[in-house]
Amino acid sequence: MTKTRTFSFSYAVAYMSSTTYKVNMEYVAKKTLTFTAWLLKNGTTLAISIGGTNITGVQANDDAQEYFGDVASVLGVVQDQSMYSNLFHSNGTSTATIGTNTFTVTNYVANTLPETIQLCNGETTVLTGYNLSEGTPSGSTYELPAYVDIAGSTTSNGTTRPFAFTFQVTAFTIA
Repeated sequence: MTKTRTFSFSYAVAYMSSTTYKVNMEYVAKKTLTFTAWLLKNGTTLAISIGGTNITGVQANDDAQEYFGDVASVLGVVQDQSMYSNLFHSNGTSTATIGTNTFTVTNYVANTLPETIQLCNGETTVLTGYNLSEGTPSGSTYELPAYVDIAGSTTSNGTTRPFAFTFQVTAFTIA
């Protein structure tokens, strides 16, 4: 079964360290949510602040998956790409233009498809499609995942769940 979600998502990275992002976000789907999230670069949500209420721990992770799971997945994919660098390779570079910022991106693809990844939590992910383009925009010192297109399935506790998503940055501001 394929699930399609239509949503609008905007964010501004308020702070970035070697391990953590602080991100101000607005998510518009069935309702509009404005919130701040603190995320580890491995995709773990430390805390979310919504309407003056701070949510931490397991509840923060659950809410993160509900409200911005697709974006958290992209951040995780970019981190995984470096952790599993033996499974991916550069397919060259190209030029990305996002708004008024033009910069070079490196394009990554899987070495082979399907590509099976054994995760340390016991899950198995099988990629049937993988394209990642990332680069450092002019005026920034951080790489931006400008385009991600991934498909496959994840098996956990005997249950297999297919996934497919495309993420493309259409605008950003360097602060």
